[in-house]
Amino acid sequence: MHKARSLFLTSAAALIAFFGLFGSARPAAQEAQNAPASAPSETLQSQEPQQGTGQPADDQGGTKKKKTQGRVKPSGVGLQAGSTLPPKNLKKVGDHWTPYDPPDPESFPPDATLHVIVPGDTLWDLADLAFGNPYLWPQIWNENRYITDSHWIYPGDPLLLPARPTVVSEVVPQGQEGAPPPPEAAVPTQPEQIAPPEETEQQPAEAPEAETPAPPAAPTHKAADTAHAPRTLPKLESFADDYDLRCSGFIAPREEKPDYFITNQEDEAKSGLTEGDIVYLNRGRLNGHTEPGTEYSVVMREGEVRHPVTHKFLGHYYKRLGSVKVLAAQDATAIAAISMACDEIRTGQALVPLYITPLPARPAPAFSRLTVVSLDKPSGYIVHVLDDQERAGVGQVVDIDLGYDDGLKAGDFLTVFLPSEPFTHYAKVKYDYEWRNRRFQSPQYWRDDNNLPPPKVIGQLVVIFTEKKTAAAKILQSTREIEVGDSVVVY
Repeated sequence: MHKARSLFLTSAAALIAFFGLFGSARPAAQEAQNAPASAPSETLQSQEPQQGTGQPADDQGGTKKKKTQGRVKPSGVGLQAGSTLPPKNLKKVGDHWTPYDPPDPESFPPDATLHVIVPGDTLWDLADLAFGNPYLWPQIWNENRYITDSHWIYPGDPLLLPARPTVVSEVVPQGQEGAPPPPEAAVPTQPEQIAPPEETEQQPAEAPEAETPAPPAAPTHKAADTAHAPRTLPKLESFADDYDLRCSGFIAPREEKPDYFITNQEDEAKSGLTEGDIVYLNRGRLNGHTEPGTEYSVVMREGEVRHPVTHKFLGHYYKRLGSVKVLAAQDATAIAAISMACDEIRTGQALVPLYITPLPARPAPAFSRLTVVSLDKPSGYIVHVLDDQERAGVGQVVDIDLGYDDGLKAGDFLTVFLPSEPFTHYAKVKYDYEWRNRRFQSPQYWRDDNNLPPPKVIGQLVVIFTEKKTAAAKILQSTREIEVGDSVVVY
C-alpha cells in the first residue's frame, strides 16, 4: 500500500510538471503574436538616444546609424494662420528702411490726403481712423500697391488715403419687398473686390496686424519740413445723434398761437403719451401740410430766458418733447403716431415743423487748455442749459446768444473760456505776534495789477442747429462744470 501511494504521488507530480511546462508556452506564443501591435511605440523608443551615451537604444546588429545626444528643436513661435514672414531685402530709402519702392510724396497731387507711416500704425487702425470702419483697410492697400505684403508696413513709407467709400449696409435679395431693380449686365451690383498682389500668400480674413521690424542701425524717423509730414489721423464721427436733434430746445423771441397742435388721442384714458401712441392733429389736406410721412416736433414752453450779463429779455424757451409722424389725412384733420418720445407728451401741446440736418462726420479741433483765445471772432455767452439747470457737463446741450445772423451754422465749433480777471482769493487773515521769543507774521503775497493772465479755456462746443439770434450747442469737452454766463467764441 505504501508503494501504491508513492507511485500515485510520483505520477501526479509528473503530470503537474508536464502541464506547467507546456501550458506556459501558449501565453508566450500569444505575446509574440501580439507583438506587432505595439511595434510602433517600441520603434519610436528604440530610435531615441540613451541619456549620456550619444548612441541609439538598440543598435540591431550595427545596421542603424548612430545619433547624437538630444535633438535640436526649432526655436521661436510658429506663424499664425494667414501670417507671412517679414521681407528680408531691406534697403535704405531716404532716411528710413523699407523692402519696397515707395513713391516720392512730392509726386502726389497737392490736394491728396497723405499719411506717412509712423511706428505702431496698421492698415486696420488707419482705416478705422480715416473711414470709421476698420474692415475697409483693403481700400487703403489698393491705393498703395507698392506694398506687396499688407502684413508688413514700415515707418517712413507714404500712404495715399482714398476718399471715404460708400458702404452698403444691407442688400435685399431680388424678389423680396424693397429689393433694388436688377442692374444691367454691364454694371456690377457691388464694388469690385480688391485682388491681392500675386506675390503675396493670401489676403487675411481678419485685419492684418502690421508689425514694425526694427532693422539694426535704422535711424529714428524725423518729421520732414514739408506739407507731407507724418501726422495722426483724427477719428471721424458725428457729434450729435438723433436724440440730440429731436430732444433739445430753442429760444423763440415771442410767444404766438401755434398753427398745429394735438387735438385728441386714441386712448382717452391714458394721461401721458409715449412712442407708438396714435394722436389726431387739427389740420388736414385742405388746411395744412399733412402728407403721410410728414413729421412735426412736439414742443412745450418752459419760461422766459434773460441774458446772464445784461439781463436783457431774449425770448421764451421751448423744449422739444418728441415728434409725431402723419399716417393719414382727412380734409380738416389728420391721424399721426408718436415717432419719438423724449418726455411725456399730452394732448393739446403745440407742434412745429421738424427740420433735421444731421451733422457731417468730421474731425473735431484739438482741445487744449493752452489754446490761445482770439476775440477777433464772434463771441457770446451761454444763456441757458437744457432742463433749466445752472451747470452742465460733457454730452449736455446748452443755448448761446449767437445765431445765424452772426454767421453761425450747424457743425461750427466754439471754445468755452473764462475771461481774464485778476486773482482776488488771497488769504484775508493777517497776524503778527511774538511767542516764546519768536515772531510770527503772515506771509506776503505779490500781485500784478498791470498785466492780466490769458483767458482760461474750460470747454469745447459744437453747434447742432441755429435760430436767428440764438443757437443750441452740445458740450464735447470740459475741464470743469460749465455754467450759465460762461463766455464762448467761435473756433
